[in-house]
Amino acid sequence: MQVYAKDAEDSLALFGGMGFGTEDIGEIDPLPPVRQAIERLDNVAGVLPMGIANAAVSSPGDLDHALTDLRDAVNAHDDANVTLLGERVRTIARVLQEQLAKQAAVAATENNGAAEVLARALSDEFWAGMQQDPIAGLDWLDTKLAPLGEQGNTFYLRLVGTDLDGFRRTFKRIKIVEGEYVPEGTRGILVGKAMLDRRLKLSVAMHLDIIDNELKKGNVIGGNKTLGDTIAKAKRASPRLVYLLPAKDLPEITATIAAELGKPPGDLAALLQEFLALDDANFARRYRLFYDVVAPRVQLYPFQVGDTITLTSFTKSGYVRSINVKVWGIYVIEGLESSDIASALSLTDLMTFRELYGRRTAALDAELVKMKQASGARDVAREDAEAALFGGSDTVEVKAVQAAPAEVAIDKVDRQESFTFDPQVARDGFALSAAVLTKDPGRAMATQREIAAAVEPLGMQVVNWQGATGIVGQLTMVVSAILLGAIFILFIVTTVILNNSLVMATLERVAEIGTLRAIGAQRRFVNAIIVFETATLGAIAGVVGALASVLFIFWLGQVGIPAPAEVLQVLFGGPRLYPTLSAGNVVAGLVATLVVGVFATLYPARLAMRVQPVVAMQGKE
Repeated sequence: MQVYAKDAEDSLALFGGMGFGTEDIGEIDPLPPVRQAIERLDNVAGVLPMGIANAAVSSPGDLDHALTDLRDAVNAHDDANVTLLGERVRTIARVLQEQLAKQAAVAATENNGAAEVLARALSDEFWAGMQQDPIAGLDWLDTKLAPLGEQGNTFYLRLVGTDLDGFRRTFKRIKIVEGEYVPEGTRGILVGKAMLDRRLKLSVAMHLDIIDNELKKGNVIGGNKTLGDTIAKAKRASPRLVYLLPAKDLPEITATIAAELGKPPGDLAALLQEFLALDDANFARRYRLFYDVVAPRVQLYPFQVGDTITLTSFTKSGYVRSINVKVWGIYVIEGLESSDIASALSLTDLMTFRELYGRRTAALDAELVKMKQASGARDVAREDAEAALFGGSDTVEVKAVQAAPAEVAIDKVDRQESFTFDPQVARDGFALSAAVLTKDPGRAMATQREIAAAVEPLGMQVVNWQGATGIVGQLTMVVSAILLGAIFILFIVTTVILNNSLVMATLERVAEIGTLRAIGAQRRFVNAIIVFETATLGAIAGVVGALASVLFIFWLGQVGIPAPAEVLQVLFGGPRLYPTLSAGNVVAGLVATLVVGVFATLYPARLAMRVQPVVAMQGKE
């Protein structure tokens, strides 16, 4: 369950609502009184402060990355690496030149000297000059060639700020598959593995993984348009591998791929195109070869465990805030390892979340006032704005430009990606919501009512997991509504069929009913006989059906119901649903059978009571 502000503008949606934006759910401030009010309840196991934020993470493009590495190698006087990185830059420039030629072939567009820049970047004269004056060459590459490269990649993370240590103790199914948990009292982030594999992984590897997963499900490549399109996407992304691979490894990789194709070593880009011509016969072998030879030599993800990434978010106060955070680990949820939805949330500490949330504080307001005073800004009425901008004296004051004073040395500020904080201070600060864990899930509804009564005086409300998970909870409610609708339709159809069967059976017994009436049986007695017979048959059939259902559910509880879709895996809590027996459900099924049987008997019994004894004994209807 989740507790959040009663006067919230939006509903809480941990996995995002229909708009997948950032919801305004108010704040819990101060948090300790709310926590204490909830923890006093006997069925509450714990309370975790939480908050949701969306953050953007940017990474440089391939050309920018190569130029940065090249500059570092030049500054380090690493001549061997300078040669290898220079070859990588030339490979990227060659790819850009091919793209420019394709554009020129389909449309007459101005290239603004791009062709000349690329030609020079590929020339031997330029790289010979780099050896004489590397700094001038680097400056030219940064100012002329770099703008022609692709822009850096930007991706988004949906963050859950929480007490990570308490989260680890509470949610036992969270497992770290790479790296480690964020140490208590330390800033950091944990990222879901499925999200990395499905959204951020190197394109060629990601498409190959998709094909592999589909083949494991029993699908085949031949005649499958979807898998054919996936193979085509992998081919289109393959030229990037040529310049991502280290130059020193290219001969070995080229020879290995050529041997797989049964051809002599040649152009790696062309060999990769043929290598990715996949079918059911060669996929397993080439998939394994890719991960044995190519994948270990390239960076498959935009960041690795131990890297520091910059999270950028629009704060509550309306400005942009960026924070450097260390990636401590990659996590999965046991049973939902391959689910995008289950790993859609990245876990971070409360202090990082609060800075990205950016609530207005007295300190922030004071800082803004100082900035306003330092800039000389002043408030101007709307009607005086034009005069303030363009009016005033015609005199123009000209001042001589003075030489800038010597720069004052500025102490280097230490980067604080991993600084520690007091965990108790973090737990007592504000939060957007609070997750409530129960000891006995079977008492969840009663506990929810108790929590609602406890937090209502504090201006809070409580929702169950369906109400708190946003679009996932909405989906479960839709599925539940569909199932209930199907059960209701089945109930109506069963009643109609049973009613028709009983009407036919009653009409066939008209003579028997007439005889009973002739010897003095009252209408109520006849009605009671028919209803009792039907109830008895319904009870017997209900018991037999209940026993069969118990055996069937027991069997399903052993083998499980497979989830054919990822969404169902989330709803099932794993790849299979293992139903359990409930005495209440068995009794409810028996009662429903009796109710349907008795209800379907009312009309036939009414027909039987209307039959005249004389007519019935004559065998007439």
